[in-house]
Amino acid sequence: MRLIDQLAATRIYYPRPLPSLPEILLIDIPPTLAGEGLALGRYYPVILESLAEMHEFETFLCEQRTDLVSPSLLARRPSSLRADNIIFARYSPPAPGWPWLQLGCWPIRYTMMTAFTPDGFARGVYTVDAFESAAEIKAAEGRLLAALGPHEARYVQTQAGDGGHA
Repeated sequence: MRLIDQLAATRIYYPRPLPSLPEILLIDIPPTLAGEGLALGRYYPVILESLAEMHEFETFLCEQRTDLVSPSLLARRPSSLRADNIIFARYSPPAPGWPWLQLGCWPIRYTMMTAFTPDGFARGVYTVDAFESAAEIKAAEGRLLAALGPHEARYVQTQAGDGGHA
């Protein structure tokens, strides 16, 4: 069996909204394997910081296996992103029927202050939340900005409309 034919048969790439941010491969886990712990109960995000990682992950998905394994090849690999400030980026759906994603990039000084387990931050610095609509992600952004305060907020719009905000 191959993960690309089973667990990761339905997947899509979310392009990076800014050159310094990662791409996200979102896997729609089959209903028989989906559940609690996945974004919206069914999506598994894979954070890809480079083209080499994208190729490495596709190779991982295509490998022949005897047993089903988690697609967590890169989940514990340390991130190459170094940020002094918290970054939240909005990834708009690349095709109809896919969710909006909010990527959080957290400086190490913040990740060390949380009660999260080591698995709570993908690659040590990232969180990914999924939303069904633009209204839901905008509301979540509003709550985050209210919690952080105006002195922490920097809003960058990379294209017109609802997509590609960081």
